[in-house]
Amino acid sequence: MNTPVPNGEDPLGGGESLLGASQGGAEGADRFLADSRGEEAVESARRGRWARHLLEESTTIAATLHASVGNEVYLMLRTGERRRVEVSSLGEDYVQVRGSASILWIRLSCVIAVEAASSVVANPEAFDPAEGLLSEVLEDLVADELQITLTLVGGAVLAGVAISLGAALRLRLPQSGNIAVIDLANIEIILLDIPQSTR
Repeated sequence: MNTPVPNGEDPLGGGESLLGASQGGAEGADRFLADSRGEEAVESARRGRWARHLLEESTTIAATLHASVGNEVYLMLRTGERRRVEVSSLGEDYVQVRGSASILWIRLSCVIAVEAASSVVANPEAFDPAEGLLSEVLEDLVADELQITLTLVGGAVLAGVAISLGAALRLRLPQSGNIAVIDLANIEIILLDIPQSTR
């Protein structure tokens, strides 16, 4: 049924047919969709570049070690040594790692590089070193009078029982019976052997 048009006006205006109006609308919708997809692709690329920039700016040795907790990594130390270890925890100035039969606390300033799996991504926002300081680790070792091995600045190694801690660490050397007094700032690595159970 045809609806009468008042005063003989064309409802589409300009004499355009209904078919022509729908074709023009489809072209406009296609153009809008293409523009939207283009803007979305540009925005996605921009977000990707920004995320890479943030990651590059915030990637540090400490953040990488934090992201590696529970995983094996290779640590390159300023002594030139390369160690394969499992990262256990991170303190404010040290990383705690596990070797095959030992626990080590390594001063962060001694770690010059970390080689980790490419899937390990440093997330600085999740970084919260709550484990304390290397001096607090030494306090615990002194309290238990444990046999430890220290690597000092320059590569010297001392092994003995930690007996007291103040401005310096006192270590009883079992070989000679002497007492070594070590400046805390010169301790790079603390190693605690884990007794192996025999079955």
